[in-house]
Amino acid sequence: MNDLLDPFATEYAGQPLERLDQTPGRPLPEPAYTLPSGALQALFDLRGRGLVSAAKRNTPAATALREAGLLGRFGGASETATTIAGIVERAGRTLAAERVNRSGTTTWSCWASGTDAVVRTVHGDTETIDLLPFTSAVGRLIAWSGIEPFWPVADPGDDESRVIPDDVVDAMVSGHQVDPPAGAGPVFAARWQQPWSTVSIAVPGSDDGLPLVFMGAASHLRLRVEGGSRLQLVPSYWVFEALPQLLERSWSTT
Repeated sequence: MNDLLDPFATEYAGQPLERLDQTPGRPLPEPAYTLPSGALQALFDLRGRGLVSAAKRNTPAATALREAGLLGRFGGASETATTIAGIVERAGRTLAAERVNRSGTTTWSCWASGTDAVVRTVHGDTETIDLLPFTSAVGRLIAWSGIEPFWPVADPGDDESRVIPDDVVDAMVSGHQVDPPAGAGPVFAARWQQPWSTVSIAVPGSDDGLPLVFMGAASHLRLRVEGGSRLQLVPSYWVFEALPQLLERSWSTT
């Protein structure tokens, strides 16, 4: 079969369907600032304090902020740094996300004031900071999450009510191989063998959220139940629609 076609989607749909999981995606734009972890907090600690002691000015985070032009020689905040801090302090909208895969955990945070937003990602010892329009920030979140086009093809009679223990999900996400559940059909078994990742998106202070599990490009809504999680197979367009709906529900009173 043509390598560009999805064999399972083609078989069950009865017509040739492309392998959307191999659609090449655009790389994310380079962040405005790549800094040591804790840099944004250091910016808040140092700005507006006048003459800052040499010890505090020479920490790795402070040095990186100075080299990036966000802090002056003696610790004063630049115009851009003042704008960043002001947006974070006045933020009327906040959004947080966490992505976990075999390379570890990355957190994504967004603060929006008016039409402007500050976006920060943290992975290990590295932190990135961007200042951009809020609409671009939401689009950046979708790209950062790694959501790819996906056809929701399932095995005939597949039991989506099966519960996967959370320790199995964690093991698969971290790159440890666990056998698929007994009775899994060929489509589910094929998805199971793909690299796993989780993406959780939420509005701080809200009980609403969007917990997702990906097997390769296959997107699943993670429903927590007694004994583990049910992974409900959903098309990628459902995810693209669910995020704006989450924001609308959570910010309807702001």
